[in-house]
Amino acid sequence: SFSLGANFIFLLQKQLRQNIKFFNVVTAGIITAILLTFGGNLHTLYTFFTPYHNDSPVAPIELAFSPQTFPNQYWYPNATRFIYHTIHEFPVYSFVVSDLHGHVLDIPAVLLMISVLLLFFLTPFTKSLKFFLRIILLGSLASIMYMTNAWDGLIYVGVATFVIFIKITFQTKKIQFSKELLLGLCTLFVSFIVISLPFSFFFKPFASQIGINCAPQALLNLGHFGPIVFEPGYCQTSPLWQLAILYGFFFFWFVSLAAFITRAYRKTKQTTSIDLFVLGMGILGFFLIIIPEFVYLKDIYTTYFRANTMFKLVYQSFILLSLVSGYSIYRIFSIFARDKKNIIKRLAVFCYTTMSIIMLSLVLIYPYFAVMSYFNQLKNFQGLNGTVYLKKISPDDYRAVLWINQHIQGQPTMLEAQGDSYTDYERISSNTGLPTVFGWMVHEWLWRGTYDIVPQRIADVKALYESPSIDETKTLLHKYNIAYVYIGDMERSKYEKIDEKKFIQLGTVVYSSENVKIYKVY
Repeated sequence: SFSLGANFIFLLQKQLRQNIKFFNVVTAGIITAILLTFGGNLHTLYTFFTPYHNDSPVAPIELAFSPQTFPNQYWYPNATRFIYHTIHEFPVYSFVVSDLHGHVLDIPAVLLMISVLLLFFLTPFTKSLKFFLRIILLGSLASIMYMTNAWDGLIYVGVATFVIFIKITFQTKKIQFSKELLLGLCTLFVSFIVISLPFSFFFKPFASQIGINCAPQALLNLGHFGPIVFEPGYCQTSPLWQLAILYGFFFFWFVSLAAFITRAYRKTKQTTSIDLFVLGMGILGFFLIIIPEFVYLKDIYTTYFRANTMFKLVYQSFILLSLVSGYSIYRIFSIFARDKKNIIKRLAVFCYTTMSIIMLSLVLIYPYFAVMSYFNQLKNFQGLNGTVYLKKISPDDYRAVLWINQHIQGQPTMLEAQGDSYTDYERISSNTGLPTVFGWMVHEWLWRGTYDIVPQRIADVKALYESPSIDETKTLLHKYNIAYVYIGDMERSKYEKIDEKKFIQLGTVVYSSENVKIYKVY
């Protein structure tokens, strides 16, 4: 993000034929990196008002202004669950809570994709093989993103389509659908599909239908049209004041940038390709925010039916708009700096600067509250070792995990107790990387898009531990290709009729401590 922010300004100075001022380049890079990496949102306004005590947020203006009691019991996760029954996270929240979901793992690929899109946008259009090889690179990156976090792959295929359309249409001066554009888009889609095919062949998305939010009665009567569904009771919209608290600072900087670039264009009839690229990214960023107001991808959730759709779309929106905002802050100040004598402009500078400082302050105090809360005021050193928590809550499991990581090669399946989301169950598979028979129930249900497999797997895990029948146990061991059976305190607690003797007949003990035994079964 630093590199992108810095290069935006470096390339801008080159295109405007200005002297390269590396201080400005580095400053713009730092501002962009700070916004993307540490930025929260304007929800921190609530630190200055008396807290509300119900599940439905109220506007700050309806609360008592109370700076003397700052931070007024501020609870940082509310900034990511502010709109009713939705999720709208952003990078710093993910970093603080140590999130390793695909949308976080994919951030480096996202930033690389945007960088390559920038280079592609700046390269003159030709009908040469080299130009279309660059499009194949875009398709390749999108396929990698799809395999890391499916939503991102689809989002950035759309972003790349937009960039290719603008690039070829404007440079060929053919506003209609030209053969060059058709070839470019076909190259993108084919490269994306072919490179991701080995993954897609075995991957079944959990969402296969598109729902229309707040569908009119005529469509509700129709029920569905192909993969598009119209469901009664599925109607949730985001109040504008809540969207303003979440994204108003982005809107302020984007509109300011668009206004000043438009004004400059009216004077000179010229603009830079960097300006166009950044404005395009901003338009796409806000488009991603708007989409969940109209459509959602259907998953297992009913009350939170648009939560995942909003989550994955606005996460990318936050990244795009952070890059746009870093550029906007520098770009507008550089325009102001050219004419300090004009009183109107000096007043505009004062207003813009004041608003920017207030917004930056509110956005950048968020990580303080998040870090201090999540890490208990930084009183206890945690370190970077992600398994240390297990040492505190279950020393025997911790020692067994260390032994597994040192002595078991490859990825054989290990049986362990099954539990639900956000519990300590599946602690062995999560800390060793070894597959197990069944993971967190709701997550397994979500990814399959159906509950059909869930009860059978839960029953099979229970039978593996409790069944007195050697033959039934053997059949299930072979069914799931189980190589090791783990028995610790959680297994004994959940499966009260556990029969450990049968595993001695079916295999051998390869690890034993006071409360843990690991059997290798044959």
